[in-house]
Amino acid sequence: MLMQVETDSACYHCGEPIPADCNLSAEIDGASRAMCCPGCQAVARLIADSGLDAFYRLRTSLNETPSQQATKELYALYDAPENNQDFVTETAAEECRAQLLLGGITCAACTWLIESALLATAGVSAANVNLAQQSLVVSWDPQQLPLSEIFQKLASLGYDPHPWAVSAGAELLQREQRGALRELALAGIAMMQVGMFAIALHAGDIQGIAAEYRSLMRWVSLIIATVVVLYSARSFFRNAWINLRHGRLVMDLPVALAIGLAYLASAWATLSQQGQVYFDSIAMFTFFLLLGRYLERSVRQGEILRQTDLQTLLPPAATLKTESGWATIASRSIERGQVLLLKSGEVIPADGIVLSGSGSVDEAAFTGEHFPRELTRGDSVAAGTLLTEGGAEMEVTADAAGSRLASMLQLLGQAGGEKPQLARVADQVAAGFVGVVLCIAAAVACYWYLQAPERALWITLSVLVVTCPCALALATPTALTAAHARLRRQGLLLTGENLLETLNHCSKVLFDKTGTLTQGKLQRIRLQTCGELDAADCLQLAAALEVHSSHPIAAAFSDVEVTQQLLDVEVIPGQGVRARLGDDQLLIGNPLFVRSKCAAADQPPTSRGHWIALAKNAQLLAWIELADSLRPDAESLVQALQARGLAVELLTGDHSDQGPLIARKLGMDEVHSGISPQQKLAYIQQLQAAGECVAMVGDGLNDAPVLAAADCAFAVNQATDLAKSRADAILLGNKLHSLLAAFNTAHDSRRVIRQNMVWALSYNLLAIPLAASGLIPPWAAAIGMSASSLLVVLNSLRLK
Repeated sequence: MLMQVETDSACYHCGEPIPADCNLSAEIDGASRAMCCPGCQAVARLIADSGLDAFYRLRTSLNETPSQQATKELYALYDAPENNQDFVTETAAEECRAQLLLGGITCAACTWLIESALLATAGVSAANVNLAQQSLVVSWDPQQLPLSEIFQKLASLGYDPHPWAVSAGAELLQREQRGALRELALAGIAMMQVGMFAIALHAGDIQGIAAEYRSLMRWVSLIIATVVVLYSARSFFRNAWINLRHGRLVMDLPVALAIGLAYLASAWATLSQQGQVYFDSIAMFTFFLLLGRYLERSVRQGEILRQTDLQTLLPPAATLKTESGWATIASRSIERGQVLLLKSGEVIPADGIVLSGSGSVDEAAFTGEHFPRELTRGDSVAAGTLLTEGGAEMEVTADAAGSRLASMLQLLGQAGGEKPQLARVADQVAAGFVGVVLCIAAAVACYWYLQAPERALWITLSVLVVTCPCALALATPTALTAAHARLRRQGLLLTGENLLETLNHCSKVLFDKTGTLTQGKLQRIRLQTCGELDAADCLQLAAALEVHSSHPIAAAFSDVEVTQQLLDVEVIPGQGVRARLGDDQLLIGNPLFVRSKCAAADQPPTSRGHWIALAKNAQLLAWIELADSLRPDAESLVQALQARGLAVELLTGDHSDQGPLIARKLGMDEVHSGISPQQKLAYIQQLQAAGECVAMVGDGLNDAPVLAAADCAFAVNQATDLAKSRADAILLGNKLHSLLAAFNTAHDSRRVIRQNMVWALSYNLLAIPLAASGLIPPWAAAIGMSASSLLVVLNSLRLK
C-alpha cells in the first residue's frame, strides 16, 4: 500500500508535528512541502534535486529522522530506576536530581538556552549547566515528567545528552577539542590561501590586472571562503539559529551576522563583477575567533580532563584471602567483610580497617597533606589512596559505591553542577548585552550608509565582532573554577554553590568543641599512684582491663602493649571493667563506681578534668586523668581568623569546665557551654537577626541543624554523613588551616572577578567607539575579542 502525506500540520519527510515557529519547506513534485527541521529539509532537497521525487510517491511509511526511533527507545530505558541509578539520586520533596553530559555546548549562551528551556518545562524545578564540564544538573518531579522527556527536550534544542560519567565527559571534551582543532586548521590554511589571492588582487588594483585573472582569483577565493563558512564557522551559525528560534539573543549572533553579511556581500561582488571582496577578512577573523575559543576552552577544561571516574582511580585487581590461600579477584567484585592483602606501592582498592601489618599511606588526593600517614592495627584506609611502604591485611568496610572516594566524587559533581548567584547575574548581564550590541551595530550601519555607503558594511561588521561579550560571560565562572581547584589541593572540598561569595561577608565564626577543635579521642594526661604499685605497673593493669571494653575511654590505652592475661572479665556498661589476675581482683572505671567497691573513699586529685580510678582487691591503686587534646593548629587558626577581623566563639554541649578552659587557652572571644542543639540553633538565628553573617564549623550528628542554618557551614573530615550533607565545604584532612584557606581564596577570587569584570567592560567601552569610527578592521576586531576572552581566563588561572 502506497502512502502520501499532504497535510501541512506534519513534516512531509518524517511525519513529525511541525513547531509553531517553523516555516521550513522543500519543493517536491512541483509543490512546496512543509518540513519540521533543517535536517529533514536538507535530505528532502537532496532527494528532489537528484530527480528522485518518486521516492515520496512510492514509499509505504514515513521516514524517521536520523536514528530517531533508536534514540527514543534509548531515552525510554533511562526511566527505569535500575538503569539510571548511576547518575540519578533522590532528593527531598519527592524530587530526583540527575547529572547529564551534554555534547555541543560551546559558550555561555548555550547554558542560558538550556537552563531557560528546562525551567519553562512543567515538572522541572532546577537546572544548572556547568560550561567547563559540559554537564547539566537537573532536578525534577518524576510523577509529572519522565526522565526520557528531559533527554528528548535537550535533543530538540540541538544538544546530545548522555548519562554523566567523568571519564565519558573527558572523552567528549577531547573529541570536541579534536573537532575544533580540525575547524581551526582548515580556517588557518584557508586564511593563508585566500590571503595570497587578496595580496595579488590589491596589487592588481594598483599596478593593473587582466579582468580574467581578477575574476579567476575571486572565484577561487569564493570557493575557499565557502568551505570556511560552511565548515569552520558552522558552530557560530548553529548556536545563533538554535537560540534565535527560541527568541533569545546570544553571543554567537553578532559573530554569525558579521561572517554571513561579509560572505554574502563578497559573493555578490564576485557574481556581479563589481565592488570589493573581503574573503581574506572572512577567513582571517573566523580563524582568530576559533583560535581564541580553542585556547580558552583548553585552559578551562584542563582541570576536568585531569579528573577521572571511580573505577579508573582504583586498581583493576585485588588480592583476596580465601580458605585455600590468597586469590586475585577483580576490584569490581569486592564485597564488604572480605579480607584483602595490601602490598607496598599499590593503590588500596576499597575502604577498610587494618587487621595486621603496618606501613605508610599517601592520602594527598583526599587531604592535601603531602606526608604519608603511618598505619597500625585498627587504622582505617580509603579506596584510591596509595600504600607507599610496608604491607598489611585489611577488612573491607564498604563496597565501591559506598566508599569515601565515591562520596567525594559525588559531592564534587554536585558542587560543579550548581551555579552561584554571582555567575547567574553575570550570565544575565552578558545575555542582555547582546541586544545592546545589535542596536549599536544598527545605528552605526545607518550612520555610515548615509556618510560613506562603501564603508558601512565593514565598519558594522567590526562593531559586531569586537563587542561580542564573551569575556564578560567568562569573568565569573573561570575564576570560580580556578578557586575550587585551588581549595581542593589545599584539602577543602566545596559542596555549596555560594560559599566563596558569602565568606567575604562573614563576621563571626562559631566552633563546636569535641571532634572539631579537639582530636575527638581521649588521651591520658597524667597518672597519679596512691598504692603499692608504681606508675608503669598501674598502666599495664589499666590497659589489660580496658582492652576488653568498647568504650571511647579504652582508646586512651591503645598505645600500651598488653602482656597480662586476665580471667573472668566483666564489662559493666556505664561503670567500668572488672576482672581477675591470678588471685587478685582488679577494677577500673568511673570514680563513684570504683570508690563504692573500695575500703577508702579517696577523692580525685582535683575537681577539674575527667578522672578514672584503678583498684586491686578493694584498694585504690591510681587515679588516671583523661582529656580530649586540641588539634595542633587550633590556636594559630583562631589567631589568624581574629587577625582578619572575625569574632571567634565556642559552642559546646559539654557541661564540664573543659569548654571555658579551651576557649581561654585559644583566646576566643566568647564561649557558650552546656547548650543543646536547639539552643545552638536559636543563638545562630539570633545573631543573623542582628545582621551578623555566621560561619559554623562542626562534626557531629547534633551539629547538622546548626550547619544547615549557618550562612557558611564547614564539616571536618571525621564528621557524620548527615553533618557533611548540611555543610557547604568539607575539610578533607586533619588540618583546620584549610578553613583559613577558604577565607583567603574567597577574598582572592572576589578580587580576580572584579578585575575580570572591569577589564571586560572597559574593553567593550573602548572598542565600541574605535570600531564605530572605522579605526578597527574586521580581522583586527576578531583578534581583539579573542585576546580579551583569553586574558580573562589567564587572569583567573592566577588563583590556582
